[in-house]
Amino acid sequence: MSRADDRFEIQDVLFRYARAVDRLDHDAIAACYFDDAVDVHGGYTGDAAGLVEDIRTRHRTIDSSQHFISNVLVEFTGQDSADVESYCLCFLRQRPAEPGGEQELAVIRCRYVDRFERRDGSWGIADRVVVFDESRVVPVVDRLAPDWVASRRDGTDPVYSWGDRGPA
Repeated sequence: MSRADDRFEIQDVLFRYARAVDRLDHDAIAACYFDDAVDVHGGYTGDAAGLVEDIRTRHRTIDSSQHFISNVLVEFTGQDSADVESYCLCFLRQRPAEPGGEQELAVIRCRYVDRFERRDGSWGIADRVVVFDESRVVPVVDRLAPDWVASRRDGTDPVYSWGDRGPA
């Protein structure tokens, strides 16, 4: 396996983490971490299992979530270890108090400062510190047309049924 392959695998873990949080796929969030990993994530510090529970609690009122990960810089520190910094832009929209009402959208700029390790042939997060640059809240009114395909924060999102659409 080449270092380029390692970089792609590490980047894939980062992207799978973003999808897992955005779809509230708790098992997939945990799968990005090693069981003994430590995550310092805003008000939470602890292991991956605790992070999943923290996300489960904090995201109860969020009806739309998008994490955009970019500027992934991988610096290998050994054959099976790497320091990884990536930028993250988060959009977290709170459910409206009443149907069709105004909502709040949190826009968060942060960086993931990670230590990745390869264990048993797979790369995963061994340690993460989320470094926050900005968090702001803006009011929004969702104007999506009712006949558009809307994202869902569970296993019914279209991303999980790609193979069920039949031939193009």
